[in-house]
Parts: sequence; structure tokens; C-alpha cells
Amino acid sequence: MERVKFYSTNDLSCGWNLKKSENIITDYDLGNKEAKDINDIIELYNIKKFFDSKTYLQEWTPDIVEEFKKIIKETFEIVPRFIKSINDDNFISIYNEISFDYEEDFWELINNFKAYKNISEQKFIELMSSSKVSLYELLKYKNVTAHFGVIIKNYMIGESCSSAELLLDYYELNHTDLLYLPKELSNRDKEIIISNYIDSEEPNLNYLRLITNIQSNKDKLEISPKILLKSKRKAEELENYLFEENTGLRIETAVVFSKSQEEAVTLRIENQSTTAIYSSNWIEENVEYATLLNNFIYLFEYVDSQMRCNLVNKNSEMGVLERHLVTRSQNAYSKGFAFDNKNIFSLLQLTGYYNQLFNAGIRLEEVIEWFFREYLSTEFGANNFRVTLPSASSTFLEKCTNIMPALEAVLKQFILYVEEGHIDFELLDIRSEHLIYKNIPSLVNKKYVYGVGEEFNTATFLLFSDQSGLGYFHKTKTSYNNFLKLMNNVELKLIDVPEYNLQKINWLIEHKYIESSKDEIIVFHNKDLILLLYDLYMNDVAVYWKYPTNMRLILDNLQGENVVEFENSLFSRPEQAYFNYILNKSQFNNGLDLRNKYSHTQPTFGEDGIIHNQNYYIFLRMFIIAVIKINDDFCTAAELRNLRVS
Repeated sequence: MERVKFYSTNDLSCGWNLKKSENIITDYDLGNKEAKDINDIIELYNIKKFFDSKTYLQEWTPDIVEEFKKIIKETFEIVPRFIKSINDDNFISIYNEISFDYEEDFWELINNFKAYKNISEQKFIELMSSSKVSLYELLKYKNVTAHFGVIIKNYMIGESCSSAELLLDYYELNHTDLLYLPKELSNRDKEIIISNYIDSEEPNLNYLRLITNIQSNKDKLEISPKILLKSKRKAEELENYLFEENTGLRIETAVVFSKSQEEAVTLRIENQSTTAIYSSNWIEENVEYATLLNNFIYLFEYVDSQMRCNLVNKNSEMGVLERHLVTRSQNAYSKGFAFDNKNIFSLLQLTGYYNQLFNAGIRLEEVIEWFFREYLSTEFGANNFRVTLPSASSTFLEKCTNIMPALEAVLKQFILYVEEGHIDFELLDIRSEHLIYKNIPSLVNKKYVYGVGEEFNTATFLLFSDQSGLGYFHKTKTSYNNFLKLMNNVELKLIDVPEYNLQKINWLIEHKYIESSKDEIIVFHNKDLILLLYDLYMNDVAVYWKYPTNMRLILDNLQGENVVEFENSLFSRPEQAYFNYILNKSQFNNGLDLRNKYSHTQPTFGEDGIIHNQNYYIFLRMFIIAVIKINDDFCTAAELRNLRVS
């Protein structure tokens, strides 16, 4: 816009707005300008905001600043007089004159100078009925909302489409603006607004999905199961209509167990098709129970070299659109295409592997029972672990119902072993607390590393993000994915850095992530530090004891500088979130909630049991992950004991 607008002290338009302000202040001082309408008044208000925040042009001397302050103080006296003169006679005509970008400022002035007291309810209703008012801007101001609460409530119920999306934005999405909803708007009113939105002619599919996953809260949005189900069915109906003739991008994933293949595993990737081929003969020739479990690590890659679960969602695997443009509740588990693909692939692996073992006379459930009953005792002296998994004769419904109590039982036994050094089942029976995955302790001290704080976020963004703007090499006009890739491919000198990127580069130099050599070539100050940060950026967590001594010392220093923090638990934070997403809704409103579906109700997903079959393999996958994590915890604890002894 041509007029002055204050957004924030960090906004890129500050320079232009201040230069414009300088001309306006001078015109007022010389008598060449006077405030004639509401936009002039609001412009003065915005100019004053710059001076209130002590934001000035660099070329302004202290004397100039003081002179401008004096002029603004004298000129600004007209602002409260004008605002307080607004009443029924001029309210709507003045509102209709407001420039688009000044609506928020208008309500702010009405709110601050209590001009709403001069406006009758009838006149306010007339304005609201004109459909020109932005409800979102209006609700930012507490006094105005409180004064016209009943009118705003009735308006929101009558305008269910815009009001429903506003409520969903406010309660379910990550918006930072504080809104003041009228106290007259009850939970029942909010439910009516949401219900009317679902029944409207053109509800937004993204918002329908949000409604479907709402976790009712009497202090926020309390939506009945009936309304949630209505939203779910409406979303499914709309999805079928929208995608009926849209075939989209065909992506194929296949897992094959071959009798003719000699290699343990081969991978074929052609266009959008991925096929993993495993040797049936190799599996049948290596049927030791320990090897059969290790296959989930080395053949199926359920975990990486640090024993971090590969199946969790990682921000680094999500595209820009998935991270920023997808409508997603702030209470939802964030997941992208890569996450869904990995989990489909892992289920295909497990299903095929389970059948291969079964045909060879081995039940995977018996292998898991062996791990707890015999392996932990023989290898680590951890005696008395007990577990009984579903029998071969059980239906898949029965298996789904019985497997989660078995998993929770061994995890509770592990907690007791960590805390007491042995398993006392009488004590275990007395302890009836609910299993919370983040509270499951580790045998290992200082196990996980997490990046924290502003310095970590800034450093990793500048070094590794594809949005930092540092991956472009102007000399050859070549784009790299991020600054790290650029540094690995070109010899970058300080003189090659564009002026608009110098501030970012200087920050990295000041904080000793990079440095300039004698010939002004930019190099990393400490390559091991960069590798550690990159690992944290890509995986959201690192495992302290998987690094050599020199890199652990770097992590210790980073912890002392509050750039990273340590935590002891069996599962890492991403793994805890993954378990909660799959098994319950304690953390995320879009969780699959599989545990509770079989614990609290009798599911009726079709008579053929296909859904129960699939869900059982999901449960079994979670059990396998727990086995891998427990084994790694025991192994690491044993290695550290041996290290201390030696």
C-alpha cells in the first residue's frame, strides 16, 4: 500500500515506511498536510508506532529524532479526538472509507480509546450484516468483543462457514494471534456452528479432516461423537467425488521372497516403482532365533546404525509443501509421503517374512518369547522376564486383543528391572500405573541427544535447510540443496557471498561454525561438529554412546553451551511420538488409536477379518521395535560396564 504501515521492527519494509514517514512528518510540520479522514488518522497512528518502538532510519541524527518526536506528539493529539468522535451518525460511513490494510488498526483504535461505547447495538448489527467486517481482525480486541458479545455470537452462528473455519484455525491450527471469543458463545453454540459447516454446500475437505480428528475439550471445542462421525462421512463422500477421475501419480511398492535369488536382499528402483527381493533360501538356511530377529535390523532396516527407528516421521524427509502448506491440526502427528511409504513397505516386509517363517515351521511370536524368556537371561543375566503372545489357533481379532497386554507387560517388567535390578512380580502386581512411553527409563545414562535453543535452530537452518538461501553459488549460477552441499562442491570465498547473505555468513563465523582462511576461503571450523549437527538435523535425535570419544566431547561442550540436551529413556522422543500415534490418542488427535480400539470396544471391521489381520501385523511391528530397543539398551549398558572395568 502507498500509506505507512507498521508491522514489526524486523519487517523488511521498515526502511521504506520510515522514509515515507519522514516526508509526512515534514509536511505536517510545514502545514502542507492535515488529517482529513480515517486513513490519515490511522497513518499517523502507524507512524507513532515506529517511534514508540524506537525504530529509526540510520541517517537520522539524535537531534532529528527528537525533532520528529516533538512534531508527532503535537500532531497526534488529533487522533484520539477523531476516534472518540465516532458515533452512530458516522460509524458506518467512516468504516467504509478504511483502506484494506488498516482494518486491524481501526479496531485497535476503537478498542483502545473506548469509542465502542458511542456505538449502539443496532448500528453495530447493521455493520456486521454488511459482510464487510473481518471477524478475525475484530476478535483480536477484548473490549470490543466483550461489549458486543451477544451480537458477535449471533453473527457467528448465522455465518457458520466463516465462523467454523475461524474456530478451527484458532483451536486446531498453529496460529499465533490471540483472539477473544465472546463469553456468550457456549460450547453448544460452537458445536452448532461446526455441524452447520459440515452440512453446508461447499465445506473445505481439509477442515472436514480437522473436525474428524478433534479431541473434545470442554474448555475449547466440545464436539459430540455424532458430529465427528458426520464429518468423517462427509469427508469420505467429498474425497470420493474429488478423486473419482483423478488417478494421480502411480507409485508401486513390492516385497518379494524368491527361491532363485542367492543374495540375501536386492533392491530395484525404476521410476516410481520400488521392489525389494529377499532370498527365501538364505532365510531358511539361517534360522537361529537371534539371526531371525537381526533380520529386522540388517535386512529390513527397521532401525539405522544407531538403533534409531527408521519408521518414524522425520521433518528432514518432508517436502516444503508438506511442512508448511498442508492444513494440519497443531495437535496432529505430522507425517508426510515418505512416512506413509516407509510404513507400508515395512508392513509388506513383515507380512511376507512372517509367512516365510511360518512355512518353515517357525512362528515369529515364539521367537519373541525366546528373546524375553531365554536370551536376556543367558546374555545379560536378566532373569524372570515373562511374556505370552497369541497362539496359532487364535483368530486375528483375538490376536489383536491379546498382543497389546503382552507388549505392555514386558515393558512394565523392563521398567521394574531398570529401577530395581530385578523383576519382583508381586511388586509389579501392586503397581497399577498406566504405561506412558516417554517415562520408560533406560539402563544407560546420557543416552539420547536433542538439539535445543535459538542457536541450534539458527545454525542448523543456515547450514542444512533448503530454505536458508545459502545454497546458491552466484559465480557459476548453480543451485545446491543447502549450504553444506555447496561447501562440499565448490571453493567458496567471502567475496563470492552476495551482500544480502553476508549477515547470515557472519553469524556462522561469529559462532565458530565456519571460518575464513588466510586466502579468504570459507571452511568449516570443526568438521566433526558439523557432522553431529547434521545428524541431529536429519534425524531429530542422536545416540550419545554410538559416537567415538572425540565427538562425545563435542556433544558435552554443546550441552554446556545449551545447544543440545541429554535424556535417558528406552525410546527416543520421535519413537515415543510414533508409538503414541499408532497405539493411542494421548498425544495426537489423528492417532490410529489401535490399542484402545481393541481394549475398550469390540471392533466390527468386517466379517472377513482383513482389517484385524492388518492391525495384528502393525501390533507385531511395534513389538519388534520394542525388542530391538530393549536389546540395544542391554548391549550398550554391558559395553559401558566393560569399558569401566577395563
